[in-house]
Amino acid sequence: MRLVKPGPDREVPRGIVGGAEISQATAGAHNIYMGRFRVPPGATSRPHYHDGCESALYMLSGGVRIRWGDHLEQQLEVEPGDMLYVPPRVTHVVENVSDTEPAEYVVARDSPHEDAVVVPWAGER
Repeated sequence: MRLVKPGPDREVPRGIVGGAEISQATAGAHNIYMGRFRVPPGATSRPHYHDGCESALYMLSGGVRIRWGDHLEQQLEVEPGDMLYVPPRVTHVVENVSDTEPAEYVVARDSPHEDAVVVPWAGER
């Protein structure tokens, strides 16, 4: 059993701020990842996907717009209390819908690693 306390914020490769997480690195997990993330006001992540895992997001506060697809042509908005399922290898970006308030959410994955793959060409047409 491992208790993970809130830790210092750190930028993750896709351009979002991460906090505490349950993972192989922090807790010795084998089949699960869970982390708390913050998107600063007005910020947008880099286009990315998660290669070998399914993801589930639970929105804590604020709101985000998720754009997804090969050219990020589809979108939806996630509000506090909403849950979102993201299949493996679906390219997406996370955008904070507010220019003044951060957005915070929890993500759970069926992999013990943070496995984001940045896709720099996704927004190009």
